[in-house]
Amino acid sequence: MIEISNLAVEYESGETGEKVIAGLSLNLDRGDSLGIIGPNGCGKTTLLHTIAGLHSNYSGSLKLNTTEEKIALILQDIGLLPWKTIWKNATLGLDLGLQGDEGGVEDLLRELDLYSYKDSFPSQLSGGQKRKLGLARALAVDPEILLMDEPFVSLDEFTRESLQDKVLKLWQGRDLTMLLVTHDIEEVAFIGRKIAILSQAPASVKNYIENENMGTIEFRRSEEFYRVVKRIRQELP
Repeated sequence: MIEISNLAVEYESGETGEKVIAGLSLNLDRGDSLGIIGPNGCGKTTLLHTIAGLHSNYSGSLKLNTTEEKIALILQDIGLLPWKTIWKNATLGLDLGLQGDEGGVEDLLRELDLYSYKDSFPSQLSGGQKRKLGLARALAVDPEILLMDEPFVSLDEFTRESLQDKVLKLWQGRDLTMLLVTHDIEEVAFIGRKIAILSQAPASVKNYIENENMGTIEFRRSEEFYRVVKRIRQELP
């Protein structure tokens, strides 16, 4: 579904430019889940934005077996519109003409325990509920690729793990190819079937970890989970 080879991204900075990503290669099969982790400022968000089509100034090869309309991106700050209701935020993509239907949105809001708030506004939601709304809005357009940039940042541990469980369930119930960027080692071990560890900036893939035993809520309590967590810690630059 995603095939990247020797990707390089550079921002203009003075006369020479600042290279954010250099020589990065990765592949992700349809329906698979990739977690990406690396040091602060190494280019993780830039990578997601490039895959989403928000950065066109890059070199190397980036191939997606889908169209831009079938890619959904959840931003770190969620990007909710405070003047729109929960329902109108969730159906924003539909209002813009993207694929999806209101029945599917209602099902999503019910599954995420948000439907009773549909006529409320984002300011009336908790942090965890806002994160759920961002997830609902992304999935409302029936994407084939879901990109998530620190989707559960700044949440307490209980709320974060509850949302991770929701994401796992939604990924398994839909034909989704999922790519997650996070600083949370346990989160990437729980959600990523494959884990890419990035180098210091400019980013490249330092190592891959296959995490084939993930996929159940019980996995986070297993010895294998803690082995994966330990290896990630050892591999991080």
